[in-house]
Amino acid sequence: MSQHTSRPLWVVLFVLYVGAVAFLCFGNVNPGPDMPRELFGIPLDKCVHFLMFLPFPILGTVALHGRSWWRTLCWTTLLANLTAFLFETQQHRINPYRFSDPSDLNANLLGITVGLLVTIIIGLSDHKK
Repeated sequence: MSQHTSRPLWVVLFVLYVGAVAFLCFGNVNPGPDMPRELFGIPLDKCVHFLMFLPFPILGTVALHGRSWWRTLCWTTLLANLTAFLFETQQHRINPYRFSDPSDLNANLLGITVGLLVTIIIGLSDHKK
């Protein structure tokens, strides 16, 4: 399948992904009582924040790819950081049971950074082929 015909699929996947992240950030999602509080000594909610935002640069760059891969990567990274910041700082306004936590934002940004590095590595390996 060519990239042109699969692009709408990637755009739909990216929109669904952002919708799922929004649901997790703004909804009443609480772990069950049997869920561990930590994973390898790291608070579980920080791991979830990291994993929620890790795919953002990868999916966004594939879905929004324009003429310049690097330009798309930069815009996607900016969009990811803006989304992480807005979702974290505004969630208490949308859902009074939620609150903003700077360490959650840090976990979001770390996930974006790792996702960005993965995207760059994949992109560079594709260009060498």
